[in-house]
Amino acid sequence: MSATTIERLKFAYRRLRVGANLHRNDALGALFRAWAYTHATQLTGDYYEFGVYRGNSLAHAWLCYRHHRRHLERSARLPYRRQGTVSAFLAQRPRFYGFDTFAGMPANLEGEDSLAGGSFLASLAQAQARCAAVGLKAPDLQLVQGLFADNAAAIGHTHAAIVHVDCDLYSSAHDALTLIAPRLVQGSVLLCDDYDLFRADNRQGERRALQECADHVGIAFEPWFAYGAASRAFLCHVPTPASAAQP
Repeated sequence: MSATTIERLKFAYRRLRVGANLHRNDALGALFRAWAYTHATQLTGDYYEFGVYRGNSLAHAWLCYRHHRRHLERSARLPYRRQGTVSAFLAQRPRFYGFDTFAGMPANLEGEDSLAGGSFLASLAQAQARCAAVGLKAPDLQLVQGLFADNAAAIGHTHAAIVHVDCDLYSSAHDALTLIAPRLVQGSVLLCDDYDLFRADNRQGERRALQECADHVGIAFEPWFAYGAASRAFLCHVPTPASAAQP
């Protein structure tokens, strides 16, 4: 059996088991909870992932989205009608964006062997194939290759419902948050996959980048839940123009 066939079988199994991810305390469980939240609150918007690697979490995000959408569309047990805000929510179809250099980790001064330049190397073709295996393809999928800072034009015009930052380094997280901050709205979900790396040092990594983003744009990031070994989920509180103008 070829490696490609094995990968397809793995994702077929995940598709069948996606509903069991609610109680997983890892990135897959976090994505399941995030999509459950957007459907419970009818929060429209696109999915953004910074740090795609081989495309596993991007593909799983799609599976979680499809699971919750089908439940909202088809469940006979829902105690409300699918009209008004629910109908408007279902009329919107999110796009899935994945940003990565596909050249491995950039050279950095973080001092961690596991994050050395060139590590986590995967190709654009690998990520495309992994996503295609679960049915995620263009136009629903847009993979963007290159440095985050060089690809501001690739950010969509629709606001972001869920943002998954999985790029470890301060510089990469800073660039990702700078790009996506204008698309965050009240209630947007931010998943920081490496928030507590560097022994939870506020002067390094995603912790530093998130605090600087909050200070610069005035968004409050409310801690939602922890997951995995060093990951955190946040809910975004975006000031209105009136509140932002107050001293």
